[in-house]
Amino acid sequence: MTVEISSVLLYLAIFLVVAKLGGVIAAKFRQPGVLGELIAGIMIGPFVAGWISQQLFGVPLFIDLNSPAGEFVSVFADIGIILLLFLAGLSIDVEEFKKSEKSATLVAITGVITAFLLGFGVAFVSNWTPMQAAFMGAVLAATSVGITVRTLMDVHRLHTRVGMTVLGAAVIDDIIAIIILSVLAGLAFGGLTFLGLAENLALIAIFFVAVIYIGFKTLPRVLTFVGRLHVEEVTLSIALALVFLIGALAEKVKVAAITGAFIVGLVISKAPVAGSLRTKISTIGYGLFIPLFFVEMGARTDFGALAGVGLLALALVGIAMFDKVFGCGMGALLGGFSGKDSLRVGVGMMPRAEIALVIAAIGIKAGIVGPELLSITVMIVLVTTLVTPLLVKIAFRGTPPAKG
Repeated sequence: MTVEISSVLLYLAIFLVVAKLGGVIAAKFRQPGVLGELIAGIMIGPFVAGWISQQLFGVPLFIDLNSPAGEFVSVFADIGIILLLFLAGLSIDVEEFKKSEKSATLVAITGVITAFLLGFGVAFVSNWTPMQAAFMGAVLAATSVGITVRTLMDVHRLHTRVGMTVLGAAVIDDIIAIIILSVLAGLAFGGLTFLGLAENLALIAIFFVAVIYIGFKTLPRVLTFVGRLHVEEVTLSIALALVFLIGALAEKVKVAAITGAFIVGLVISKAPVAGSLRTKISTIGYGLFIPLFFVEMGARTDFGALAGVGLLALALVGIAMFDKVFGCGMGALLGGFSGKDSLRVGVGMMPRAEIALVIAAIGIKAGIVGPELLSITVMIVLVTTLVTPLLVKIAFRGTPPAKG
């Protein structure tokens, strides 16, 4: 397939400009940048730009992700989500929420189980296949760490017992969601039997143990050593090489590449170079690659696909607002929180974003689900992202702010 470089450059320019415009507008309304990027993608896709140009000029003019240039940009977008998960691993400070480890684990587990079962059940009774319903359950499983943390910081409640529990639980249930995603990806792309699934789970376990065990012992030392070499940005290049190498290995054993990227970040998060790597990866990622993923997700959104599943979409959006409040709240109660604080924990765990979109995208690329899953997922992300800051402010009203 021949790709014209001029078309690719034009697409990249459009994606980056609308991504940052969306981010600016989102910031004006005190919303996360991901929300603006998603909406920007929707605006330049067939649902908005295509419809408007059809009405005005009689010809649909929009970003076509099925064109050679669109497919090329999609590769950049895939790199963006790999970098995002690498950053997520790099940013985890295990010590910071170690004191709330037990309660955070309970909150994460009860929240994931509740969300997955409710999503699976509603999709299944709506005549989705078990595999399709499993992807819907997985979409609901993961809380967005970034949105949660930013919201709690805005209301000055992050460094409280509730805030640390929410932070810890959000990280843990993202890890659980990544494991669920890995299993679903193996089933979707590998056509596994029961025996095959057992073998795949064994490969996943070996992959995790080997990469984490060897990684913690060697990767920080490797990066420290190469940092002494007099080559410009050699540490950054080697870190990226490790991310791509482990990501490729992860794909080979039917684990998503983003899982490998996350593990690499986690392994080197305590290395002396982790701070500088976070800054550089953040610059590269948010300057070019990461926004492409969310704009692409928005551009792929076809709300016309909701025509036949309108009631299901509304039901799932309602569940997305209820499942974490109930499930995570129950976990908080079991962890020793009061009723009011348990409600606060549940509200803080409500938003979904990156992982949910990744799960939907993989389900679509595997041919398991249709575009309606992405459209429903985007609706869930939009609604939960918009309502969480307001509900968190209401939930914490009357409580003293954190001293730290």
